[in-house]
Amino acid sequence: MASHANAVKLTEFRNEPYTDFSIPANRQLMEAALEKVRGLLGREYDLLIGGERIRSTEKLKSTNPARPEEVVGVLQKASPELAANAIESAHHHFAGWSRTPAIDRVNMLLKTADLIRQRKYEFNAWLTFEAGKTWPEAEAEVAEAIDFCEYYAREMLRFAGPQTVVQLPGEHDEMHYLPLGVGVVIPPWNFALAILCGMTCAALVAGNTVIIKPSSETPTIAAIFVETLLEAGFPASSFCFLTGSGGAIGDALVSHPKTRFISFAGSRDVGLH
Repeated sequence: MASHANAVKLTEFRNEPYTDFSIPANRQLMEAALEKVRGLLGREYDLLIGGERIRSTEKLKSTNPARPEEVVGVLQKASPELAANAIESAHHHFAGWSRTPAIDRVNMLLKTADLIRQRKYEFNAWLTFEAGKTWPEAEAEVAEAIDFCEYYAREMLRFAGPQTVVQLPGEHDEMHYLPLGVGVVIPPWNFALAILCGMTCAALVAGNTVIIKPSSETPTIAAIFVETLLEAGFPASSFCFLTGSGGAIGDALVSHPKTRFISFAGSRDVGLH
C-alpha cells in the first residue's frame, strides 16, 4: 500500500485562486447560482447512519438570517439514541474503512475538491443564503475548503508510507501511522463549509470513520457537502451525518466510550465542557 501511494505524483500545493467579482462575467455566474439555489430552498434532508437515510418526527428548520421567514432547509432532530447508534455504526465500519488503500482515500478526496471547484458559485450561494456571507466572504471560504482537500490529500500520500526514524547500529527501524477510530466532527456556524470540510476530510483520508454534527444554524450547507462526499466515492458507511440540538445529542456523542477523538471549533465554554 505504501509504495503504491508514494508512487502517485501530484503537483505542488497551490492555494485555490479567488474569483474576481469586479469582472461582469463572474457576477453573472454568481447571480445565476443564487437563482438556482433559491429554487432549492426549503427542501428536506435526512440523517445518514450506517448508509441508511433516516427521518425523525421532530424537525429542524434552518432560515436565512437576512430573511428569517425564508426557510433554507428542513433537517432532522436526532435523538441521543440515534447518536449512540451512529457511534456504534462508525465503530463497526472502522475496520474495513481503515484498511482501504491510502491511494483510494486520496483519490476520493481529490475528487471532492474537483466537485466543490466545479460548483464553487453554488456553494457560495448556499453560504450567502444560510450563513449570511457576502460574495467575497463566501468565495474565500469555499476556496479554503478546496485548499483543505488538496492539502490533506498530499499530506496523506506523505504519511502513508514508512516514516524515517533514527537508525541504531544493527537495526532497521520504521514508523507507521495508524488511524485512531471514530471521530466526532463539530464545526461552527461561521465557517460552515471550510472548517466542516477540513475537519471531516483530514479524518476520513487518514482512515478514520467520522460523525458529522454541524451547527444547528447552518446544517443545510453540511447536507450539501455530505452529498458531495458520497458523489466523490466516500462510502456511506465511512461517515454518519447527524443534525439536531447540540444540547440533546452533543454529550451522547462526545462521552461515548467508542469515540476516539473530537474535532471541535466553537465557544470556550462548550470546548472546556
